[in-house]
This record gives sequence, C-alpha cells and structure tokens, in this order.
Amino acid sequence: MNAKVIWIVLVLIGIIGIGWLAFGSRAGAPADTQTATTTEMTRGEEPAPIIDGEDGGPAFAVVTLTDSGFTPSTLTVNAGETVRFINESSRGMWVGSDDHPTHTDYDGTATREHCANGMATNGTFDQCASVNKGDYWDYTFERAGSFGYHNHVGASNTGTIVVR
Repeated sequence: MNAKVIWIVLVLIGIIGIGWLAFGSRAGAPADTQTATTTEMTRGEEPAPIIDGEDGGPAFAVVTLTDSGFTPSTLTVNAGETVRFINESSRGMWVGSDDHPTHTDYDGTATREHCANGMATNGTFDQCASVNKGDYWDYTFERAGSFGYHNHVGASNTGTIVVR
C-alpha cells in the first residue's frame, strides 16, 4: 500500500512538472507590443482591446459602453488614431464631447451647430445620433489634448480620451 501511494505522488509531481514546463513559461511573456504602444491606461483601468481594421485597414482601440458605464473610462491614443465606441448597454449610446448637453469642448461648436443635419460636421467629436446595443461609432482623434465625453442618452456615463 505504501508503494502505491508513493507511486501516485510521483506521477502527480510529474504531471505538475510537465504542466509547468508547458504552460508556466508563457505567464511572463511580454505584452502585445501593438497594445502597449497604441494605448496606455491610467492606473486601475482595464486595457482597451485593439482590433485590426476591416480589409487590412489600421487597427483601432475599443471603448465599450455597458450598463455600468464606459470601459476603459480613460484611454490614451496618438493623434490620428481611431477609437471605436461599442454599445453593449441596454440603452442607446450617443457619444458626445463634454459638456452635456451642448458638446462644445472639442471644437467650440454646440450640438445644434455641428449636428444640424444629423451628422457631425468639420470633424467634431460628436456622434450626433443614438445607436442601439451591438452598434458602434468610430472617431479618429486628430487634435492633441484631454477630451472628456459622455453618453448623451445617459449623461452619467462619462469617460476621457487623452490624445498625444
């Protein structure tokens, strides 16, 4: 009986050792360099996923709206990079530059001016319409700075994009 217990313990140690050799070395692998160079998060934030663009186009960072708010709530990108805002909440999503309800912070024009035809004009940071769950809106940030935004449909959902 003692030999049987010793044999079982040795087999278990062998299995654990093989598992560690096979999978343990991956735990310290460096992070995806595209993620590390494309976006930086502030402390405590989850990193924004990076998605390759359609048809081989440029990659973009993703901010997701859930019923709990925007994730990540702060995202840093380089000027010229695109952020995709995806609605995974149970309500509509209309991303608009702060301050609510005028959306003037990004370029100084108000919602009534830059959304006159239902679409943002002159590259302003305003979605100008609400989208449902599963839909998204892409915006390419050209200006450097720190830009607060909110969900115009639920203004308590807020976030910040920092553009270098």
